[in-house]
Amino acid sequence: MSGQILVSKQWLLARMYEPDIVIVDCRFDLGRPEAGREDYISSHIPGAIYLDLNTDLSATVESHGGRHPLPDPAVLAERLGRAGISNASRVVAYDDQGGMYASRLWWMLRWLGHDAVHVMEEGFTAWKDAGYPVTDAQQVVVPAAFVPEVRTEMLARMEEVREKLGRPEVLLVDSRDAARYRGETEPIDAKAGHIPGAIHQFWKDNVDERGAWKPEAQRREQLASIVEALEAGREVIVYCGSGVSACPNVLALHELGYPQVRLYAGSWSDWSSYPENEIATGEE
Repeated sequence: MSGQILVSKQWLLARMYEPDIVIVDCRFDLGRPEAGREDYISSHIPGAIYLDLNTDLSATVESHGGRHPLPDPAVLAERLGRAGISNASRVVAYDDQGGMYASRLWWMLRWLGHDAVHVMEEGFTAWKDAGYPVTDAQQVVVPAAFVPEVRTEMLARMEEVREKLGRPEVLLVDSRDAARYRGETEPIDAKAGHIPGAIHQFWKDNVDERGAWKPEAQRREQLASIVEALEAGREVIVYCGSGVSACPNVLALHELGYPQVRLYAGSWSDWSSYPENEIATGEE
């Protein structure tokens, strides 16, 4: 797509009523799955529709595939169409969690071949605190047709990650917090640790203490080791706990000019579900 992926709240304010714009509220709370929808019903950006991480942007959880499995592309395309998103739509996603869930939608739309998607670089609270308009009115949605053109190369599957372990030309990047990466704690998944050989790059380092995305120069500096690997021609595969919080790292690298970065969508929750998969702890 032309132009930037991350856009300011001022950018959205100036364009929010343009006919091809679809605003998507992606707020979610892993600890309280209904909280995001409740917050949306209470107050949201005018015209925004709501997409739920569990029910709209994930498939049913099974024994493998992770805690937030990717939906079948045809099922996802049908859901996007029912939400009023067509191939001609310009989508702007926001959340209130540092862009984690909005980035998931950004990645999924790109996976289906749709590049006209932005992420608001500040959350809903910043929008509201700026005195910008909010509403509790439910948007009347006109269904649309969304035809997917799946980019299979964006996705790394478990078998491929396993087969590439230890290869010097491949760099695995773990996006979880440091304690989970090192295996010191694991509050969600059955096993603690990380995929052997993976380096650590916490996704929250992309945003400041207010949850707003840091300037590009700061992001480039903190992602320097990954950028160096990409410049050297290495393949980069990013993962997290369930394929959600890895997406901000993928987005950040894409904005720096590296769209070839791949996502292991099943991530640690998928990897650790196979007893035969190796697990590492501590620092790499």
